[in-house]
Amino acid sequence: MAHSDPPADPDPNRWTVTLTGAVADPQAVRASDLASRATASMESSTACDGESAEASRWRGVRVGTLLERVRPRVDASHALVRSADPEFACGFDLDRLRDALLAVRLGGEPIPTDRGGPIRLLVDDADCWERVKWVSRIDVLDEPPGEDDTARAQVPADD
Repeated sequence: MAHSDPPADPDPNRWTVTLTGAVADPQAVRASDLASRATASMESSTACDGESAEASRWRGVRVGTLLERVRPRVDASHALVRSADPEFACGFDLDRLRDALLAVRLGGEPIPTDRGGPIRLLVDDADCWERVKWVSRIDVLDEPPGEDDTARAQVPADD
């Protein structure tokens, strides 16, 4: 799955991911702050169907750690993860998203822009379109995201 052009200014000192929506305490966190708190890691390949790529070591912060800070409302059930690419957002069940990794390091180094840096979402057992590049916002929702979930167009049609 190809995103549009990478962001023009992916500097981790200026890049933020905002957590907002059905939460008690919306917050914005800089990529550089996530890097200083990177406590979780994951071995993952970002290849899509028909592609091959070896798994790489990614490091970052679990989405659940950040959700604890913003305190989702009791009725919150889903989230929409938005990319800096305004044409792309991917919806998730909130419980599944809690275990996902907001990665800020790849092989011990900042994630290159072409690989989704400065912040990339990695979800266990994800399809390639669910590994959101250039994460800029997570909207916590009290219902499924519907048409705002532009990644749904990437799901192969059932035969």
